[in-house]
Amino acid sequence: MIAFYLSLAALGAAGAALIRELAAAQARQRAALRPARVRVDRSGGSRQE
Repeated sequence: MIAFYLSLAALGAAGAALIRELAAAQARQRAALRPARVRVDRSGGSRQE
């Protein structure tokens, strides 16, 4: 019976790690789609961040 609960805990941990990895990949993808901000400095030239 203990083996069942241990395997259930392992499945839960693996599922949580998978969800975390998917969320991180989605955040990276969103960051890649976001245009880079361009900041104009006081001298009038533009500088990309």
